[in-house]
Amino acid sequence: MIDFEDMAAVNRLLAFGFQPGLTPRRNAEYAALVSRCGTDPAFAQLLHAAVRGFDLTVIAVSPRAGLVLGATAETQFAVSIASHIRQPADRPIAALAHLAIAALAYYRPEDLDDEAHVGRVTVRHVDEMVEQAARELERCAAEADKDDGVPVDHPDLIQLWRYYQRRNPVAPTEDARSHSKSRRAIIKRVAEYLADNGMLRRAGNENGGTYTTTARYQIQVRELAGQQMLGELATLGVTVGPDGKPAFNSINIESADTPSTEASPDPAPTEPGA
Repeated sequence: MIDFEDMAAVNRLLAFGFQPGLTPRRNAEYAALVSRCGTDPAFAQLLHAAVRGFDLTVIAVSPRAGLVLGATAETQFAVSIASHIRQPADRPIAALAHLAIAALAYYRPEDLDDEAHVGRVTVRHVDEMVEQAARELERCAAEADKDDGVPVDHPDLIQLWRYYQRRNPVAPTEDARSHSKSRRAIIKRVAEYLADNGMLRRAGNENGGTYTTTARYQIQVRELAGQQMLGELATLGVTVGPDGKPAFNSINIESADTPSTEASPDPAPTEPGA
């Protein structure tokens, strides 16, 4: 027999879960419903059934993060890079920014399982991480004397890392503002999107913008992306110093503390191949 009070409570929990910036610590009713999921199997089962009706999945129900939902291929609630990066030519840079933010925040595998860990990233350091990775890939390609990843029948395509290098890091405008198409401006938009959706918290303006991670973001990275997403940068031996600046164990790359402000050529209009 259906308990309409339980159904109402489940829907109330879903309503809380759809507010990414809200955590159980900030709302007593939310905390009570999250706690009930851990002690009442029938209630938890009803939650999963309700979520399936939205073509969503329950990733976690946590006292720290609250209800964390995941998308399926059928859901109308799924988001993509296209939803927050309007220009197609900017989306490859944004995709790398998403990857690098996660890799920098959780550069040690054990950090994904440490509930006490709070990652800290800055726009500048994210840019430096990808730039250094691109230089290493360029070095490897030069040593191997080949261009892996560029189809012979599509010479107009370029590797993603070369596409990144074609963009100027800052490219200031005439009034000294960062150009909207510069790498760091795009990274900033990605970080702000994550902050608006409860994944990061704004922590300052230094280095182009400083952000700390939330429990919700940690769960999302661990459960949806895992080590596969971090592997490409991890294989390069990335480490992070006390100042938050990324470095690579296996290479010695000149610091990019003072990036060039000269305008670099516009990227090719064709989106790059992976």
